[in-house]
Amino acid sequence: MTITIPGLASSTKTPSVYLNVILGGPGTSAGAAPEKILLLGNAIGTTLTGASPAFSVAAGSMPVATPTFCASASDAVSLCGAGSELARMAAAVFAQSPAASLWLCSVAESGGTAAAADLTVATTATAAFTVRLRLCDQVLDVPVATGNSATTIAAAIADAINDANGLPYTAQNAAGVVTITAKHAGPRGNSLIVDAYLVSSSSVVETRVTGSSTTSPGATTFQWTSVGAGIGAEFNLTGGNTADNYTNALAAVASQKYSRIVVAANDATNIGRLVTHLDNLAAVTVGIRQQGIAGTIDTLANATTLATGLNASRLQVAWHHASKVPGPEVAAVLAAARLAGDGALSGVLVGESSDPAANLDGVQLALLLAQTSVADQPTATEVESALNNGLACVVPSTARPGLCSLSRSITSRSLYLGVPNYAVIDTEFVTVCDYVADDLQSSLSVTYQGFKLGADSANGNPPLSPNVTTPSLVRSYILDRLAGYEARTIIRDVTANASLLAVQADPVVSGRLNCEIPCEPVSGLHIIAGNVRQLASL
Repeated sequence: MTITIPGLASSTKTPSVYLNVILGGPGTSAGAAPEKILLLGNAIGTTLTGASPAFSVAAGSMPVATPTFCASASDAVSLCGAGSELARMAAAVFAQSPAASLWLCSVAESGGTAAAADLTVATTATAAFTVRLRLCDQVLDVPVATGNSATTIAAAIADAINDANGLPYTAQNAAGVVTITAKHAGPRGNSLIVDAYLVSSSSVVETRVTGSSTTSPGATTFQWTSVGAGIGAEFNLTGGNTADNYTNALAAVASQKYSRIVVAANDATNIGRLVTHLDNLAAVTVGIRQQGIAGTIDTLANATTLATGLNASRLQVAWHHASKVPGPEVAAVLAAARLAGDGALSGVLVGESSDPAANLDGVQLALLLAQTSVADQPTATEVESALNNGLACVVPSTARPGLCSLSRSITSRSLYLGVPNYAVIDTEFVTVCDYVADDLQSSLSVTYQGFKLGADSANGNPPLSPNVTTPSLVRSYILDRLAGYEARTIIRDVTANASLLAVQADPVVSGRLNCEIPCEPVSGLHIIAGNVRQLASL
């Protein structure tokens, strides 16, 4: 048996331990026990202002394309600006995992157009009522008094939105038309959800404002006059264009390991840049093994196209159809849940930081609201389709009504040469194998620093001189480490797979050992099936 190490040239001279991670087949590798989360998205670079009504949102202090430590959600507001993409993503991480080790890196905005939507108010109110705004994860009640004009009502709505400065948009009023505008330019703003309801002073019944004229209890009419085509039953902003570019931000973070990298991007081009970044850094001569997470709230068909087009073992694509919480925050919550589990939410599941082989089926997710319309919630058939096509599906929680959990933590890899292949379906496979590779790389480097390489003796005796090892001794050392991982229930069948463990002196390059290390991750218990069979009574 000849062992080849892809990516490591025979001409390599630099002393080190080089381990490749090969995914997708017998003895595949994947995974690490990470600690740091890195978020990539937009920060507010220039103060945002408006005159009708007056508002001001201060720019963040963090420079573009510079990885920066973030200690808390309030720290993120200072660094990135209130309601910015990154500040909201950071808040989502800390909601899931208050002790998260978090880093932020701002991606320069594109300079394109910000998405917007118009809510038109007409006629003067003849009775008191309330305008209820359901925006992202917030509910804002705006009281309307008898005699309030359309302009007065619209100004109050705009004020309420601007006062809730953690929202991802601002608002202005012009003669009864409320224009709600994303805080960042670009097409991601088109996925921001807006929703409004009308409630009488004597009732809790809500009348939803639609794209047609909707009459309030005070005879005033409301109508969404400029909104997107709709993500499911929800209304969304429209008109955002010109995507940003993640190239510089990814280059800025290439020298450090951030085990979970979350991108706000929801387009194949920028997520593809992340995949390339992850693959390049995981190469045998670099050895920085990381995983990426992106989120989408699009239709199942569009989300499937995105995931199958990327089809990457180190990438997870979270899908939460028609989510009120923006897609970047869905991905951020999922990253924190994978590392920390759901203990902070009174759940019982541990995360990958404490157990690389953690089973995350049903992990509870902070902030993520179940869809308002039952028709937008994924059916059992749609969940199965999502999992078959590399989408980590977010579903309504059975433990916390109105909130969400994760169906199963899977990678976006579902195909090999266009044929369904689920060899690396679960993220735990990636996490476990990366953990093994990282631990072996570290322990081998320390244990054999300054050693000489001898040949295996014919009689099996160890070398007589100190600081000399042989291929068989290194093999024994690795086998012992593998047995330790098995004892921790991280991998399995070490003895059964021992024949696949090979350590050989390179026949050409002096002083080099080539290793083939089997790593069979412990699988989570995902499905229990059986028959309940009636037996005839005697």
